[in-house]
Amino acid sequence: MKDTSRVFFALWPDEEVRAAIESLARDCVVRIGGRAPDAANLHLTMAFIGEVPADRVPVLREIGKCVSALLSPFTLTLDRIGAFRKQEIAWVGTARANPPIQELADHLSARLSSAGFELDRRPFHPHVTLARRARTRELDAQLGDWATPIVWNVTALTLAASKHTQGALRYVTVDSWPLGEGR
Repeated sequence: MKDTSRVFFALWPDEEVRAAIESLARDCVVRIGGRAPDAANLHLTMAFIGEVPADRVPVLREIGKCVSALLSPFTLTLDRIGAFRKQEIAWVGTARANPPIQELADHLSARLSSAGFELDRRPFHPHVTLARRARTRELDAQLGDWATPIVWNVTALTLAASKHTQGALRYVTVDSWPLGEGR
């Protein structure tokens, strides 16, 4: 058994939101090429931690439990398509700032840093990947140009791990916490 896991905190869409993102990802691939992620893997990364020894996972669980209790459920509107051009990644995200998701990211970052976890220093940019290896040079559109904005009622925070099974990358839930529990 492996004594480390590649882990991250994320928001996992419900079935309705997942289906809408999956449909948008398929449309994106038709328009600009690339490869859409497996629908079961669709998520919004809140904090990528990376390889973590098994004995540190309980610390991450405690951080997830504490941070999720600080915020109530909130609505996130995915209404902008964009790209990370160098990485050839197309994504769907928000056209405007969303204070609750930023607050969640800030709380996670602070708690993870205090616990000694090294984090990416780039600013938090909430997004869901639509396609990898896509022709992204011209892509930067409002979602309304392609489809109806996706309204996501965010109700939980998830700690997930990357697992390779049967030649495919899968993300599995390590633990999940409802937002605002105990408030």
